[in-house]
Amino acid sequence: MNEITLNPVFGLLLTLLAGWLGVKIRDKAGKLWLNPMLISVVIVVVFLKMTDIPYESYKAGGDLIHMFLGPITVLLAVPLYQNRRYLKKYSKAIMSGIVVGSISALVSVIVFSKIFGLDEYIMRSILGRSVTTPIGIAISDMLGASNSIVILSISITGIFSILIIPFIYKLFRISHPIARGVALGTAAHAIGTAKAMEYGKLEGAMSALSIGLAGIFTVVWVVVLNALEFI
Repeated sequence: MNEITLNPVFGLLLTLLAGWLGVKIRDKAGKLWLNPMLISVVIVVVFLKMTDIPYESYKAGGDLIHMFLGPITVLLAVPLYQNRRYLKKYSKAIMSGIVVGSISALVSVIVFSKIFGLDEYIMRSILGRSVTTPIGIAISDMLGASNSIVILSISITGIFSILIIPFIYKLFRISHPIARGVALGTAAHAIGTAKAMEYGKLEGAMSALSIGLAGIFTVVWVVVLNALEFI
């Protein structure tokens, strides 16, 4: 058993199987809140717990998938290019949404950390919660914070965002595909983009654009806030 679980293929296959089950359960139940990613996370955690398999054994396979996140993000530029006419037509609205969204993500962390008396080290560790994992780790390193905490906060932010954003769309009657894509990419990074692709190619393209720009803006804001000693 140990030889099997120590092989990176084990973690890879377990992740793929959990993801497949997550999609099947979502499609079977037809419930909005049954997100495949959330289901797959629960399946993996329960399986590792019940079999006493160390997380490190699973992580070796998970790292294989993580390695492909960068190239997959680049591939999202294809639908963005195909819908470039919308980018030109709504450039001001798109940029405004991304700038405000990236600032809001940081300000909300700082404000709520102050309100709830969160340790400064923890606060610095979750500032990169709304960007991609590589950028979040870079921000964490820059601030001398915890990479583990920022990765956890990125995952929680992505999963929580895609759970509540559909209800926000419905509540505020947000139906424009560009608005939906920008919101998902800016708030929920790659996980949000996966959700945006379910809505449509234009939503996915706008979400992919938002990921990159929100990451750049977030790094700039963090540098400025750090220089001004707000963080």
